[in-house]
Amino acid sequence: MTARPPWRVLYFCTVPVLSAGLAVGVAAATAGVTGSGTGQASTGSVTLRVNASASHTCGFILLPGSRTGGAGCTFSVSYTGSLGAYLSLTVQVAAAAGVGGRPLYDGTNVSGLTLAISDGHASYLVPTGPARSGCGARLSCWTSANELAAWYQGSTPELIFAAGDSVTFTVTADFPATASAAYQGGTASVRLTVQAVQAPANPLPARCTTSTIGQPCPAAGTFTWS
Repeated sequence: MTARPPWRVLYFCTVPVLSAGLAVGVAAATAGVTGSGTGQASTGSVTLRVNASASHTCGFILLPGSRTGGAGCTFSVSYTGSLGAYLSLTVQVAAAAGVGGRPLYDGTNVSGLTLAISDGHASYLVPTGPARSGCGARLSCWTSANELAAWYQGSTPELIFAAGDSVTFTVTADFPATASAAYQGGTASVRLTVQAVQAPANPLPARCTTSTIGQPCPAAGTFTWS
């Protein structure tokens, strides 16, 4: 039997001192662990008011071939503002290469680390495609801004949040068994920013509807996320 090179992926995060965002960090490839492994994750909940944001710390330990599945890191957001509000989710991923030469996350969501985000009904975009530079030394970055969020009455989505309405985001990380040693030492970080803005006198653009939940809803006309 040929032994697989012993290395593991540690998926861990800390929350930076910022006014907004859910921060999730990924650090990869240390020696000494073999096997298929299982995912470990955390849960959290916060209340959110209009024109505010909230954060939660997530952690995973993944080995090649393991995934967190439905037990991924969950972040429940309850809205408590007195005005109706729209919520959005911004996903930012930054990655760097290690001794293996390849960043842990490469923007394809096929090879290396893959990420999925869901609210239990809709799947949210994870940044893919060409990366941009200029976001930090040796980093490549991806951003998907202001993805439209919803709460649900049963399976019916509602875009305007009132006091007591909530949504739970689940981040699922997957590191395939076929990952090569090229990812060894690679790192990635993921930041999810949940933003609430008032709905009265701030109508959504016509393109932002229940059919585009989980897709970017950029500011347009009189509508703004600030």
